[in-house]
Amino acid sequence: MARFPEAEERLLNKKVCMKCSATNPVRAKRCRKCGYTGLRQKSRISRGG
Repeated sequence: MARFPEAEERLLNKKVCMKCSATNPVRAKRCRKCGYTGLRQKSRISRGG
């Protein structure tokens, strides 16, 4: 499958809340859904199955 840098940037450049799994902007300091401050970078590794 071809990789498009623009699409990868849009889909993978996000943060994920470790409490409620909501996606947030990369600049976020806390979750926009639940307010939790524990955010992690979205995984860039494919989990194909």
